[in-house]
Amino acid sequence: MNKEEILEMNRKENRNHDEMEQNTFAKAGLMASVAGGLVCMVIILLEAIFGKGVSFSTWAVYLTMSGTILLMKYRGLGKKHELFFAIAQLALAALFLILFIIGLVKTNG
Repeated sequence: MNKEEILEMNRKENRNHDEMEQNTFAKAGLMASVAGGLVCMVIILLEAIFGKGVSFSTWAVYLTMSGTILLMKYRGLGKKHELFFAIAQLALAALFLILFIIGLVKTNG
């Protein structure tokens, strides 16, 4: 084996490692988003059941996570409906964040 063959073999090995690492990080990010989303949904349900009202802050977090996932799916796959739902969810997240801030200001003001 000459020097060029060894270098080429090394490049191929590193390329596969990078792809495997990227796939692992993508799966980890997806699982983290799902877990975070489930926790948000449990909090929202518990607050509704026990009469605490709508949790704007939790909804803002959940919709931001979900909207960002859809936005990235649109970027990667180019599906228009992903963009539509991403914009809708991110707009709702912004609205809930504003309502949360207004509630804080009223409570502390």
